[in-house]
Amino acid sequence: MTFPFSTLPGIALYAGHAYNNPAALSFKTAGRWQSISSTEFLNSVRHAGEQLIQMGLEPGDRVGIVADPSPFWLIADLAALGAGGVTVPLFPNAAPEVLQHQIADSGMKYLFVGSEETEHLLRRLTGSDGPRILQILPREVQVVSRGEWAESAGPAAAEMFEWDRRAALLKPEHTATLIYTSGSTGMPKGVELTHGNIVSQVQNAPACFPLDSQKDSALSFLPLAHVFERMVVYYYLACGVSVAFAENSKAAGVNLREVHPTIVTVVPRFLEKVYERVTGLIEGASGVAHTLGKNALRRALEKSVDAAPTFKDRIFERFVYRRIRSQMGGSLRLVICGSAPLDAMLCRFFLNLGLPIYEGYGLSESSPVLSVNYPGHRKLGTVGPAFPEVEIRIAPDGEILARGPNIMKGYFGLPDETAKVIDSDGWLYTGDLGSLDSRRYLTVSGRKKELFKTANGKYVAPLPIEQALATHKLVESAIIIAEGRPFVSALIYPDFESLISLKQDLNAQEGGEGRESGSFLQSEAVRNRFERIVESVNAGLNSWEQIRKFHIIDTPPTIESGEITPTLKVRRYAVEAKYQHKIDSFYAS
Repeated sequence: MTFPFSTLPGIALYAGHAYNNPAALSFKTAGRWQSISSTEFLNSVRHAGEQLIQMGLEPGDRVGIVADPSPFWLIADLAALGAGGVTVPLFPNAAPEVLQHQIADSGMKYLFVGSEETEHLLRRLTGSDGPRILQILPREVQVVSRGEWAESAGPAAAEMFEWDRRAALLKPEHTATLIYTSGSTGMPKGVELTHGNIVSQVQNAPACFPLDSQKDSALSFLPLAHVFERMVVYYYLACGVSVAFAENSKAAGVNLREVHPTIVTVVPRFLEKVYERVTGLIEGASGVAHTLGKNALRRALEKSVDAAPTFKDRIFERFVYRRIRSQMGGSLRLVICGSAPLDAMLCRFFLNLGLPIYEGYGLSESSPVLSVNYPGHRKLGTVGPAFPEVEIRIAPDGEILARGPNIMKGYFGLPDETAKVIDSDGWLYTGDLGSLDSRRYLTVSGRKKELFKTANGKYVAPLPIEQALATHKLVESAIIIAEGRPFVSALIYPDFESLISLKQDLNAQEGGEGRESGSFLQSEAVRNRFERIVESVNAGLNSWEQIRKFHIIDTPPTIESGEITPTLKVRRYAVEAKYQHKIDSFYAS
């Protein structure tokens, strides 16, 4: 299947004309779901685009968007793109200094905001010389009905409006967006993607995940500022699939049960949370329900996904697995997981529960998908074969290289940085380490720059150790310290929700998040629990990789503190700097 468009505004035009979907986009407000039809969506995009042009937007002007995901986010995005603008999506919960850097670095002239609170913050950050701030609701972006459009435009709307003329002049090679990197290793850089970069992904998606506008529907709860979700939602629009936007990420579970989607995209942390909730419910059950549930979950963790179902498996399916799936809407046929590595044990667990998990891999610099498992082409523990039109090879030092129509134009305003990652033959140096098997399935083993060399000359890959720690219920995430050190140590963020249960198990007195919480975390009983976790991880490591010392951090990481990125990746350098005194104490003589 080939879609008849080559630029992003073409998606809105195509969807508006090809489908008569009364619930193309839905959102929840005041406790009720409301829908926008495919025609209303296109009319609203044109209307908002015309307003931007009348305000003075010129082709090439950068237009920021700082708002939660919604149909109005998409309307603002495609309106600006069709008018010739370059959209710059930003995370509303990013640290103020990060937002300030991205606004200044991009040189944006207009900035859509999704709330008055965000508007007040950005006005303080940018001052009078900053971009013109526009509210997504209720002024500059609104739903325009067919009748309202006809009344304002007349019978020859497509020919007489400047937005349509400008959209028609766009070329695939024109810059469409600047997407800033997560900043997990330093200040974010603006990834410059063209219309052709992103459209190539939309055009090739049907080869892996064909969708049916009559049967499929989607729930979207990941940020549209993330290139993964943004590209996927463009694909939904192109296929005429109804998309419901979750109220927020915390309400995703409830919204899944309300809208019963057939497809959803997730990050590993979402699946980890589901696993924790399921195991917690089973642990809290009693009698036959507890015994049956424990056995069913153990079977799901251990069973080969290719093994034929036994009589016990059919019992587990009827009384346990089916009920778990119903808590995720009950209709999912595609659960696509990206953004970070998914533990193979968890993937096997969900597959055996009957949830069709398909893990992929990509970067902002590649628009984003480089490889993905998909129906009929899945291998547990890998991130699948190369996405259509994408070439993947492994450099002599193990680095994953990629080439294709989806590879970025470069880092905005940083030609030297661009030259470091894209060679003269168009190969993108991903910075990730990996391998290809005989069937060309890709396995990602870690970051090239995160291969630590200890003072004893031994190499330690931190990512697998950090992932192993994070599979335990009491651990939210961890940072491994080893570079230039005589032995490996770790900073551990506990899962604070699980700590509540642990306090009850230990008959500890509940405390707040200050000193009492800190005292509890440093108590002998809690320390012993975490020591057992570390010992279990060490059992699978070489002697030089084993964790000798660790510290339990007593406050959750936040985006505002700079410890994690808006995509929930730990900012290693920031965490190490914050807890440098503790790290130094590990190695004090």
